[in-house]
Amino acid sequence: MPMIVGVDIGGHHVAAAAIAPEASGMLVSGSYHHVACAPDDDRATLIASWAGAIDYVTDRIGPDRVQGIGIAMPGPFDYAAGVGYFRGNAKFAALYGVDVAQALGEALRHPRPIRFLNDATAFAVGAAPARGNVVGVTLGTGLGSAFLREGIPAIAGDDVPPYGSLWHLPFHDGIADDHVSARWLTARIRERLDGIPTVIAAADAARAGDAQAAAIFADYGSNLGTILSPWVDRFDAGTVMLGGRICGAFDLFGPALRQHLPATHIAVHADTEDAAIIGAARTFDATFWDRARHHLPTR
Repeated sequence: MPMIVGVDIGGHHVAAAAIAPEASGMLVSGSYHHVACAPDDDRATLIASWAGAIDYVTDRIGPDRVQGIGIAMPGPFDYAAGVGYFRGNAKFAALYGVDVAQALGEALRHPRPIRFLNDATAFAVGAAPARGNVVGVTLGTGLGSAFLREGIPAIAGDDVPPYGSLWHLPFHDGIADDHVSARWLTARIRERLDGIPTVIAAADAARAGDAQAAAIFADYGSNLGTILSPWVDRFDAGTVMLGGRICGAFDLFGPALRQHLPATHIAVHADTEDAAIIGAARTFDATFWDRARHHLPTR
């Protein structure tokens, strides 16, 4: 049975697994591999980490069975050309202007065709139903977003932001990414909470009744809601699908977010990595790719 290696690249990790398209597109048991990396790693380290994860999965299932490699990649990125344009969102600066497709192909022990999909788009494709209008949002190192119309990315038109991206849009004294990223939470925690070093510790404090900690997460939810609401309305989205590490605190920021999206169904997907891996592998589904490849951001 031919298989696809699906890959999810995040600011602090690369995760990969084999996907069997003929078996409902699920992760092949025993093929999953996760490697920690850092967003400020140099070019050689990043490429080696990503190639190593792909090679691990390929070796586990057998190179002869691998048809292609689908990668969920954060932006800014030229998804058709496979070139990185990372700048302004605190990750992968070493890959600015780099042909990632070529670099990975040269680093892999068993090169295969590589296709890229925006990471938030891949998450939404893997997590959300392929019907209606859905806005997918990933919350972690940065703000990822995707707009799906009947399961296909929408990147242009009056009802979506350019390329379906929200992270770079002006917001308050900067851009949206500045106010709903992990670094925003970390900065507010350092400013307002003594002796609480991490987002997880601040969340625990909020749940234990610390009003200042709770206020930080409420502000976060309000920021996110303010950013999302005009675009959710324009796109007439029936569902907002959330994923990413920060969603572990949805119980704390969710109420404030819902105040801005009272008529929208908000869902949190339990496993962002799995969804992104499955969505990335869909790039080798001819029915999906014949439509989606015409809707790939170039930056």
